[in-house]
Amino acid sequence: MKKDDLDYVIEALQKRDEILIKDKSIRQYNKYFDIMRKYARKLIDDGRQAELLPLLDSDNISYRSDAAGLLFHCYPEKCQKVLKDISEMSVETGLPKYYINLSISAIMALEHGIPKDFP
Repeated sequence: MKKDDLDYVIEALQKRDEILIKDKSIRQYNKYFDIMRKYARKLIDDGRQAELLPLLDSDNISYRSDAAGLLFHCYPEKCQKVLKDISEMSVETGLPKYYINLSISAIMALEHGIPKDFP
């Protein structure tokens, strides 16, 4: 069966999370970032952004973080809340060390915004 654009986004999210957990190279992480962006853009252009919404409520912090970035311009209030929640996480409050960059990225996104053409 042929993969759908949503399948490619989910697969890229899974790979990005695995790369964070296993402390693999940033080059690999960015490779899947590009894939995630490409297929999320297709979903949004096709009016299918709502299919990504459940990711904002995922138990996985990495998925929530990526989904908030992808959907920021479609659902700004929901995504700002997710980013705010992630920005307040720290190792001291139970955030795994391999996710600390997600907290920093959330702070930066809230302070500086998400580019208008993203994804």
